Amino acid sequence: MAKPKSANDKKKIRIAQIAVMLCVAVLAVLITYFPKLGLPSWSTLFRLTGGNQTVAASEFPFSVHYMDVGQADCALILCGDESILIDAGEVDSYTAIDAYLKSQNVQKLDYLILTHAHADHIGSADEIIRNYPISNVIMPKYSEAHMPTSKVYEDLLYALSESGAKVIAAKPGNDYALSGCSFTVYAPNQDYKEMNDSSVVVRVTYGENHFLFQGDAEKASETDILEAGFPVQADVIKLGHHGSKTSSTEKYLRAVSPQLAIISCGENNSYKLPSESTLQRLSALGIDYRRTDRNGNIVVISDGKEISVETEK
Repeated sequence: MAKPKSANDKKKIRIAQIAVMLCVAVLAVLITYFPKLGLPSWSTLFRLTGGNQTVAASEFPFSVHYMDVGQADCALILCGDESILIDAGEVDSYTAIDAYLKSQNVQKLDYLILTHAHADHIGSADEIIRNYPISNVIMPKYSEAHMPTSKVYEDLLYALSESGAKVIAAKPGNDYALSGCSFTVYAPNQDYKEMNDSSVVVRVTYGENHFLFQGDAEKASETDILEAGFPVQADVIKLGHHGSKTSSTEKYLRAVSPQLAIISCGENNSYKLPSESTLQRLSALGIDYRRTDRNGNIVVISDGKEISVETEK
């Protein structure tokens, strides 16, 4: 028969329990509010404990991570040891982006593609440029008549001037090869008055799979891409302009013929995006879709022939 615990023993156990609870609470605060310490992210912890969270990119040769950065855009492409970041969220997105990059063991960027100068696409670019070694930055070359004048764009240019990154003007038809994948620039095809249509559009290729990134490109740019004769077919398309009705025309979607569409948008956003007409168009064409406001971080994995998708929620 077991000897009953004394009052002193119970007190020691209680003190130990309190100490463990305090340690857990402190760790939770550090993980949540101090991501630069390099501690495992919540996604990593949930994944290790069997939770349905974003997959670890290091487990796969190629993956595309559509980050949940609210009503903004940011996507990470990982191909072996190489990485491409497309857009940089809003001005307050850096902490989330930095934490995600660290969770995927990203220490440098081979390419940073900034689709256009709206704040929800380049908002945290200056901080990313200052904190990560970047080899190449691809962005639109604006004419004097359409040159952005916002402070966020000025901050970006200043950060670029201090960095060692090579700045490349997006030119349709230009191909860029990494060791395991490649991408081609499809747009912008002219000097558009509307900044959304000046978006850099790229198609990334890994094996037999293709991934199309539209920035905020709208109908005018989509039309010019098709008229230029670019092979737009893709397994996955990141819809233009957060699923707005001014993008993702039926003609364009039919040409792309994707298995999956990704919509980057914020929960209960004031723009009421994605547009119901866009969702109806996707359904009518039999295109499956995921959206960051409902699914959180979205990861598409490729083995070069087949794709699979996993979501945070």
